[in-house]
Amino acid sequence: MNKSYWGLWILLFVALLFFGVLSFWQDGINVGGLSIKTVSFTRDMGLVSDGAVPKEENVKEEEQQPESWRSPMDTTAKNILFIGDSMLEGLAPRLAAYCDKNGHSLVEVIWYSSSTLCWGESGRLTELINKYKPNYIFVCLGANELYVPDIKRARRPFVRKILAEIGDIPYVWIGPPNWDEDTGINDLLTQELGKGCFYYSANDQFERSRDGAHPKRASAHKWMDRVVKWMETECAHPIRLIRPADGISRATHIVIYQPPK
Repeated sequence: MNKSYWGLWILLFVALLFFGVLSFWQDGINVGGLSIKTVSFTRDMGLVSDGAVPKEENVKEEEQQPESWRSPMDTTAKNILFIGDSMLEGLAPRLAAYCDKNGHSLVEVIWYSSSTLCWGESGRLTELINKYKPNYIFVCLGANELYVPDIKRARRPFVRKILAEIGDIPYVWIGPPNWDEDTGINDLLTQELGKGCFYYSANDQFERSRDGAHPKRASAHKWMDRVVKWMETECAHPIRLIRPADGISRATHIVIYQPPK
């Protein structure tokens, strides 16, 4: 081989050896007053890697992580208890269709004309939990309390009692479908219920029955569909609720309580 080529190869080898040695000094070195940042220099040359992920990839990875207050989607079959007032007449048949589609069981408990006061002071929820052993609960209460004066003082203890009875069981509370301005029931529920546990219905649009309060059956079905859609992204404890074909089903078990005296 020509001697001039040998010289070039030796020079290249010495240069590579020099850069390789530099990679062991992470804080840099000084040569004759010249400061060389070894890590950034050798990394820029493609000789070493610090394992860092480009910023764009970091952002994408963070976006895929669930928020800390939300549980991952639970795809197991659930034993669901749905309690509330007469609004369940429209909501529960549609939830039952979701349960049929997704392998959940459903116990529906309608207490006509009930309120947070009725449920909170009766102890019935504890009885139902002990009897049916639900591992997920839906609640729809508040429609009979739109006009209660000083409601935050009057009803806060009973809302807290209901939540204490629910305990650690994951739940979703569906707020009242306001047909008029309320005196604070929605504010109270927003304050007291856990993040991602309250579906605020007051601003939804409904087709009403003759009484002007209850949504018509088809409108109530759409209401339940909106709740399920909200659960996909906003619920603290999302469960598998693949949408069924339009229609209704009956709950596996229905309990009815007459209006309180």
